[in-house]
Amino acid sequence: SHWNKQGDPGRTIECRECHMPLVDSRDPAAGDDLDYNRTPRDGKHRSHRFLGANTIIPSFQREELPGWEPHLKLTEQWLRGEIAIPEIDDKWTHGPIVKVAASAPAVVAPGESIPLRVVMASNKVGHDFPTGPLDIIQSWLDITVTDDRGTVVWTSGKRDARNFLQPGTFLFKAEPVDQHGNLIDRHNLWEMVGVRFRRALFPGYSDTVSFSIPCSGVGMADSSASPGPPLPEQFEIPAPGIPAPATAGEYRIDIALKYRKVDQFLLNYLMGETNTLTAPVTEIARTSVNVNVGPKPPAGIPQAPEAGSSAGAGHLAEPLAMSEADAKLTR
Repeated sequence: SHWNKQGDPGRTIECRECHMPLVDSRDPAAGDDLDYNRTPRDGKHRSHRFLGANTIIPSFQREELPGWEPHLKLTEQWLRGEIAIPEIDDKWTHGPIVKVAASAPAVVAPGESIPLRVVMASNKVGHDFPTGPLDIIQSWLDITVTDDRGTVVWTSGKRDARNFLQPGTFLFKAEPVDQHGNLIDRHNLWEMVGVRFRRALFPGYSDTVSFSIPCSGVGMADSSASPGPPLPEQFEIPAPGIPAPATAGEYRIDIALKYRKVDQFLLNYLMGETNTLTAPVTEIARTSVNVNVGPKPPAGIPQAPEAGSSAGAGHLAEPLAMSEADAKLTR
């Protein structure tokens, strides 16, 4: 890992420092003189919750596992980077485990598509994200576009009534295959001979994905302009299955990185098609951009800067760990 600084424990970040933070303890075994930043009588021991990304076990064992609910909440807080670890605060970054930034043109003409670029940067992960069996884990982008009347005009990454993801959703995932080229989709890895697709985020890297979003609204009327020939109420370029908006002066694009430990296909295979159980979905990070719909400036006149933002879950986060120019694409 890029967090391993050979011979320098003050800069190295070990697995136990993140996943087993120090907690107050009255246990006789509290204290440790082997850690560079601890003492034999510091009144601490390492938490054995080992928080990570497993949200499915506590939620599925709610009837047999006392304390399942606080453990689930702590795991979700961990993924969003909301749990502070004071003893490594000087060497561990802040924010969610993966940061999300998005950019789009500040203005698009009516009828044009909106080019949206989303960058995800590994932030607090010393290993691949997601970590574990990528044939069943799912982490994806949930995108919602609304016009200035609040009408949803385009989506990606939504779950249907049966908790399956919308076709075309961007996913971090792997698709292993057997000797006949069939997809390994029941975690039957003993039949696996290769992988036809794999996309994950390496530690210290970022990944970029681009979308082309239909813009079917027309710009808001300028009351000071002289009346001209009436414009059509809307340009019909809606996404499949999504209603076209009425006149729109601005689009808001909300982007969220989401995660669940087990996909719905495997749960239904194991528990039957009538299964109602589904893995909890955690929102790791969120950001948004606004795009105005209207005439573009004539050639030679500077255009408005590209709209963009970077954020964690529910609040503005630090800048991404690296610039987009230096970002490395992971496929």
